[in-house]
Amino acid sequence: MELTSSIQRRAVAGAIGVASVGLSLFASEPSALLVAIAVVCICIGWKAGLAAVGAGGVLAAAILLSPAYEAEDGAVRFAIFVAAAMGLWLIVKIFATVSFYGGVYQGAGPNMTDIPGLGWSAHPDGRRRFVNRAMLDYVGVSAEEMRRIMDADDYYWAQFIHPDDVETSMARWRRSMITGEPLHDEQRVRRHDGIYRWFRDTGVASRDDRGRIIGWYGHTEDIDDQRKAEVALRQSERELRLLVDTVPTMIWLMTPAGLPYYFNKRFVDWAGVDSANKEPRARRQFASHVDLFHPDDRPAVRAVFEKSFARGEPLQHKGRLRRKDGEYRWMDSRFEPLRDEDGTILRWYGVNFDIDDEVRARESLRLADERLARALRAASLSELSVSIAHELNQPLQAVVANAGAFQRWLNADPPNFDHASRVAQKITRNADAAAQVISRIRALFSKTEGEPHAIDLNAIIREVCDLLGDRLASSCVKLALDLDPYLPATAADPVQMEQLVLNLVRNGIEAMQDVSINLRTLRVVSRRQNDGTVEVEVRDCGRGLSNPERIFEAFYTTKPDGMGMGLAICRSIIEAHCGRLWAGNVETGGASITFSLPIRAADSSPTAVTASA
Repeated sequence: MELTSSIQRRAVAGAIGVASVGLSLFASEPSALLVAIAVVCICIGWKAGLAAVGAGGVLAAAILLSPAYEAEDGAVRFAIFVAAAMGLWLIVKIFATVSFYGGVYQGAGPNMTDIPGLGWSAHPDGRRRFVNRAMLDYVGVSAEEMRRIMDADDYYWAQFIHPDDVETSMARWRRSMITGEPLHDEQRVRRHDGIYRWFRDTGVASRDDRGRIIGWYGHTEDIDDQRKAEVALRQSERELRLLVDTVPTMIWLMTPAGLPYYFNKRFVDWAGVDSANKEPRARRQFASHVDLFHPDDRPAVRAVFEKSFARGEPLQHKGRLRRKDGEYRWMDSRFEPLRDEDGTILRWYGVNFDIDDEVRARESLRLADERLARALRAASLSELSVSIAHELNQPLQAVVANAGAFQRWLNADPPNFDHASRVAQKITRNADAAAQVISRIRALFSKTEGEPHAIDLNAIIREVCDLLGDRLASSCVKLALDLDPYLPATAADPVQMEQLVLNLVRNGIEAMQDVSINLRTLRVVSRRQNDGTVEVEVRDCGRGLSNPERIFEAFYTTKPDGMGMGLAICRSIIEAHCGRLWAGNVETGGASITFSLPIRAADSSPTAVTASA
């Protein structure tokens, strides 16, 4: 029969002991009592075994020394019995102790050596009785040195613990010994090189069948890297919290159902909300957050919030949010869900950007645009009026000048009717030019298109120069014409081309009023380009242009009495004819203004040539 339970073994041993006592009394043979003494020593303990030796000695004396036994050698047999009982008791005690320690050191020792970390065992009273090789290597002592330390001090391990941790660690160890509860402690242990590292000490009590503590077994795990990682993690969390609280925007977190449970410091300081993290309070916070919006925006805010949370879609919304001082400011609110690998929403992240200054700036810009539009309309009307006056002024001045010449020829003695007749023809042409200006203005307002004609630019240049002959002479300006005799004709409005050349030549004359007389030369050049255009360049010898890019802007002028409309009108004329107009300074001194026109027949002009400044 195999007895696997200690209770079964004890029961069988007890029965054998009782039977041996009964056999000894029945047969009057005390040697059977040795079996009962061995049972008591093995099953109960060495102290009970010693008492059993005493009791067995008394029974043996009663048997061997009683008159009924009538044995001559009873005293000798009694002494032999007592000696045998004591020897049996001593052998059982020795082998039981050796078996127990062998189980601890020879059975548990190699297992503790194999486990990671530092392994140890202790007596029931807390005295350490074994440490594994890993622990010896860590503290830097040999097994013999550790044995001497353990024999000299019951709590030797305290000398390896950091001084700041000794009191706390010993208190926890004593508490576990008193209560029998497992030991859980963290302390810094000195390494062989003097460096302290954090360890987690875990110990459990080993109990016998009666529940009595017969020893302690523990494991000390190195958690220094873990502690450092935890410190780094806490520092990272503090930095993240600091970043979230100091970033220049308002951040808040919501549950998957859209209930706010966290507001960063900037949001709390701006809106005066309570940064609560409990859901009942979060529900109140949600209502409070909606109430922060302007009354006119609340229905729309609530609707878009509920729609976004129900569908799990990101949200962007603009509305007015009330600051803690009661002022409403425009906010750009944006929400994004955080999902797990399965797509389930874990939480919502929300940010509020203060765009009040931007909204107000846009509104101010809109109002300014409206005012500017009104001003531009007024300026355009003024510009149109100046343009009309400028265009009419040229032919009317010519009429006045020619009328004076006509009168002088008639008043001559004798009257020069031939010259007067030619001047009268000029007056007629000047009046026709003024009438054409009026016609073009009427066409502009009635949106009718002028018809371009094939013109000879060289003829127009000569005619304009002839018209300004008196001005050239009075200004002491030498005229140099370099006209291409093979310049092809092109489709254009002859009156506008005449006005264009007239403005350019007159500006060239006026640009040389401040230079020496012998340097005043006006050069007019016409040429054909390989890109299918004709060019006309008017070059003076004046001071040059201070800002060539702006001279074609309306109302920009460098003349004290100028209106800044002549070159602006020239630009409009050229653009209406699909040409180009540009200006620049000449390296030898003076300025050059050039325009180009595409070479095309009169019937191929795609657009009207009505121009305005």
